[in-house]
Amino acid sequence: MAERILNIKINDKNYKVKEGTTILSACKQAGITIPTLCYLEDVAKDAYCSICVVEVKGAKSLVRSCIAVITEGMEITTDTDAIYETRKMNLELILANHPLDCMT
Repeated sequence: MAERILNIKINDKNYKVKEGTTILSACKQAGITIPTLCYLEDVAKDAYCSICVVEVKGAKSLVRSCIAVITEGMEITTDTDAIYETRKMNLELILANHPLDCMT
């Protein structure tokens, strides 16, 4: 059976990706960097940190790009103020609950 190719938009540009691709991987293929902390390809895909969030048209909230799989016609935005503020808040929450002896 042939691989299915899906049409998507990332930051208003059209791309084609293989079915089963995550948003994080599709963005990486498009040359778009999305920050991650807990993601390690082929090792850890727990999505605990929520640093890799992006906007997906029609989604009720921001989406964790490391585990969200592309669907046909998906429209993704990676660089809004809401995304940056959410990433910042998530990192602050991680640091607030983290032993600070590594900071010295």
